[in-house]
Amino acid sequence: MRRASVADRKATRKEVTAHREAIRELARDVGLADVRLRSDGTVVVHSNERGDRGVIRLSAAASERVGYYVHVITDDVPGAGHTQEL
Repeated sequence: MRRASVADRKATRKEVTAHREAIRELARDVGLADVRLRSDGTVVVHSNERGDRGVIRLSAAASERVGYYVHVITDDVPGAGHTQEL
């Protein structure tokens, strides 16, 4: 399978939800917590680290798993509200 990137179609909520357990595990592996999901399929996480390294790693790994680009943001940015647990 080719590697998904930001230029690809963004994964839907349904597509992300279908891989929820794997995405939660991937998030733990890169040190991210409190994995949630917005209605548009964006994954929202909490990070205690500075920078976006964990978010970028999670997005890449989740995109590879789902087959479409998985957008990941931290919970300290605008637009991180209105989420549900993944």
